[in-house]
Amino acid sequence: MENLLSQNVRRICKEQKIQLKELAAKMGIDPAALTRALGGNARLDTMQKMANALGVSLKSLFEPMNDVEGFIRIGEQVYQFNSRKELEKILATSSSDTM
Repeated sequence: MENLLSQNVRRICKEQKIQLKELAAKMGIDPAALTRALGGNARLDTMQKMANALGVSLKSLFEPMNDVEGFIRIGEQVYQFNSRKELEKILATSSSDTM
């Protein structure tokens, strides 16, 4: 469970363009304490502080990431996508362009 917590917190920080030390400051804790919490045995109040500082629900810190992101090349064009919905839109648009 801690591995999923750590992955999600790091992913959300990356999405929000903040570093872990900035998250720790928002939480009012030492960066080393945040690193220890992400390494395992985080207390419930610490996890709630993480969620509050990131502006997400506590539940979202433990949800597996089921989405996709990446790049796809179709013909000569390269597309970037950050969700399954964006990928489906790119594929639908490119298939209608080739017909």
